[in-house]
Amino acid sequence: MTDSHKPQALLVDANTFELDSTAVASSQQLGSVQTSSGFYAVGELDETEVGIWEMSIGAIKDLESDEFFVVLSGAGIVEILPVDGFRSQHLELFPGALIRLYSGMHTEWRVTQKIRKVYLSR
Repeated sequence: MTDSHKPQALLVDANTFELDSTAVASSQQLGSVQTSSGFYAVGELDETEVGIWEMSIGAIKDLESDEFFVVLSGAGIVEILPVDGFRSQHLELFPGALIRLYSGMHTEWRVTQKIRKVYLSR
């Protein structure tokens, strides 16, 4: 690869990058508050997607992929449900929290302050 064809570095401000949010599907909603979420896939490292994700105040249920993430802002909890051999866990979401989720985990997200995270997922 010649110097003129080498990739350029990438800089994204993960705290302020504008994300397009959409309503979470009604099948995922918990409670009466209409929750929205948005994401931006920044790129890939081998088979791993790297991106930014956010969720508004509210509660949803989800089925997870393999993922590491760091919370940039917001507050809430993620409940790991005791399904498919996973133990019940209560994980607090706060700025700086580094969390590992595994494929097949059934979760409930209860967000009290809009959450924004940077994730690595397969």
